[in-house]
Amino acid sequence: MCRFEINGGKHLCGEIRTQGSKNSVLPIMAATLLTDKECIIHNCPDISDVASALEILDGLGCRTQYANGTAVICAADADNCKIPRVLMKKMRSSVMFLGPMLARKKEAAICRPGGCRLGERPIDIHIDSFKKLGAEIYEDGEFINCRIDKVLSNDITLLYPSVGATENIMLLCAAGNAEVKIINSAREPEIVDLQNFLNKMGADIRGAGTDTIRICPRCKLCGCEYRVMPDRIVAATYGCAVAMCGGNVFLKEAEAEHLRVFVAVLRRLGCDVTTYDDGMRVSSDKKILCIPSLKTLPYPGFPTDIQPVLTSVLTVANGCSKINETIFDSRFGFTDELMRMGADIQKDGCSVLIKGVGSLNGAEVAAADLRGGAALVSAGLAAEGRTIVKGVEYLDRGYENIEAVLSGVGADIRRI
Repeated sequence: MCRFEINGGKHLCGEIRTQGSKNSVLPIMAATLLTDKECIIHNCPDISDVASALEILDGLGCRTQYANGTAVICAADADNCKIPRVLMKKMRSSVMFLGPMLARKKEAAICRPGGCRLGERPIDIHIDSFKKLGAEIYEDGEFINCRIDKVLSNDITLLYPSVGATENIMLLCAAGNAEVKIINSAREPEIVDLQNFLNKMGADIRGAGTDTIRICPRCKLCGCEYRVMPDRIVAATYGCAVAMCGGNVFLKEAEAEHLRVFVAVLRRLGCDVTTYDDGMRVSSDKKILCIPSLKTLPYPGFPTDIQPVLTSVLTVANGCSKINETIFDSRFGFTDELMRMGADIQKDGCSVLIKGVGSLNGAEVAAADLRGGAALVSAGLAAEGRTIVKGVEYLDRGYENIEAVLSGVGADIRRI
């Protein structure tokens, strides 16, 4: 198993190109099952979750290629309708294949997906929505088996604006003969990106980015060529690293429009943030101000995926900060590792009180999930002395060559 060795205390200066979005590209890759024609996806990040998605597509019978940030996928020969347990357990986003598999083959079988351990993340909202659209679903041991004759026209009101459920409904219905409306849909930019991809394939979907999405009947979709949006969570991660370490970094291709609340938080911390058409610049003198109270919320609120790295920044802020996590009930596991580095954090259920300390000390810590791992790397970059971060495989799920990116702006980090 690999680990990162970090010698902290270096300022970060230079330019980082923001990679393609993990949370956007995975449902887009699943959408290629809706056509027998070739799809070409550019700005596809070189991360292990993408490799897992390509492995699932291969197992379903697709022809796939990946090179230099471009994935080429053709589902003309895809005739399998069951994803093996070992592949489903690699990532939670594997549930995205249920909708397009069901649309393509009228039947599908998956087991409950894996991924990072962040608490309860049931897929019942997906299942309940599919039933309302005409699917018959039953569990047989570890597998969820689904059948559908045709998608029924219906209005689906989500009790919670789930990103995954919104995307899965779009994927099931995009090439169907029914008119479907999703009410209280998720509004994340990644939903808009999926809508844009599906519409380029020939779908007629409107309203992504609002709380109501309308899917109009379309019998057949075609192949297309598409460029995935930049990863707003990755951009925010590097922005937090600059805030914590000090320095001046231009985040090329970062979409400030997708990061409005995060940019406001960076400025509240004392950072100077300038936005441009082609990216944003973050500079910091390491004099970090506290944030008395912050709550994670669905988009356009503060993203849960950025919370761990922000928590890391606040460990060295001047004063006390409080964060309330409303999305995932076990997202603060990484804070135990931060406390090994000298952080002063008190956990109380789904909230933490962070008392800023002068500096963190290097230590040996272990990542247990993707974003918690990013928080530990950021802490190591700012800490005094050497930090060893184990569990690098979690970071590889969502960050493209993170050690090379950070080394390119002055960090002392290497993979061992």
